[in-house]
Amino acid sequence: MHRNLRLFYFLLVATACAAGLRYYSETKSAELSGFAASDFAVKDTASVSRIFIADKDGGQALLERQQGERYWLLNGKHKARKDAVDLLLKTFKRVAVQRPVSEAEKDNVNRLLAGRAKKVEIYQGGDRPVKTWYIGTATQSHTGTYMVLGDGQMGVAEEPFVLHMEGFTGFLSTRFFTEEVDWRYTGMFDFPSSSLRKVEVVYHETPEWSHTMQVDSNGEIDVQQAGRSLAAFDTLAWQNRFNLFRKVHLETFNNHLSPEGLNTLSATKPAITMRAWSANSEEPETIELLWKDPIMDTYDDDGELNEWDGARMYARYRGETVLVQRFVFDERMAVPADIKSAAVR
Repeated sequence: MHRNLRLFYFLLVATACAAGLRYYSETKSAELSGFAASDFAVKDTASVSRIFIADKDGGQALLERQQGERYWLLNGKHKARKDAVDLLLKTFKRVAVQRPVSEAEKDNVNRLLAGRAKKVEIYQGGDRPVKTWYIGTATQSHTGTYMVLGDGQMGVAEEPFVLHMEGFTGFLSTRFFTEEVDWRYTGMFDFPSSSLRKVEVVYHETPEWSHTMQVDSNGEIDVQQAGRSLAAFDTLAWQNRFNLFRKVHLETFNNHLSPEGLNTLSATKPAITMRAWSANSEEPETIELLWKDPIMDTYDDDGELNEWDGARMYARYRGETVLVQRFVFDERMAVPADIKSAAVR
């Protein structure tokens, strides 16, 4: 009887211990499962201080928030595109698990993630990422993206998931690119509010048309040609022209030139030079515009063959040769009637 009682207590203790171990194991497993399944999103994107993106081809992009600045810093040297950074922050906040990866596709998905996943580290201050996303390819339906999560402390979750964003149909991987030229902010002139003080447009082929526009502290505009103020002009028209120079963007930093073509262009005199001064700087931002050979024949309104490309020009800006679009610059390059008539007189 006593032996049976002792055996009963022993089995009871053993069962309790086994239950305790099982509960602990299931709890840890649930924690890891929760970490992987539901913790991709970043609730407080305002506290995201740094984003690091790396791909399997060696490409990298480091984005850092600059306190008090309008634009994030790219790779420690350039302004980053605000629209692209904002899209990442929006993705961090709104991303959600669409479904777990099925057992049938799990091995293949894990191989794809191991071979081609982009790594995205998200920092909220400190030296360690609070979350790390490993972003794979799109699903066959192109409505979700295979991803697996890490958090910088627990390592990488074992289970991949399909992620999506509510209200968005498509995949997310294309938002996380690493090419520096694609991330760079394209603003050339960027003078918010009333910070633009003076603009100079120099026509190298017809220097008599060159002119400057300058506003005083009261917003009154003065237009000068050959160092002399125009006696009479349409104030509203010139104010509108002046405002065109507050924000000017290039098309791409990739000029598509060969080294030989770049050397030739570097020795070419610009057709037009534009300079703009802020209210707080004595040094202007400078854009030198150069004609571009056409890639196909086009004709003007009189049926004459256009000598130059009607869609794009080259520009020299901050020591680089870039591509700009004509529709951005044509209105700014146009010679006002006041200037033409004054030049004739």
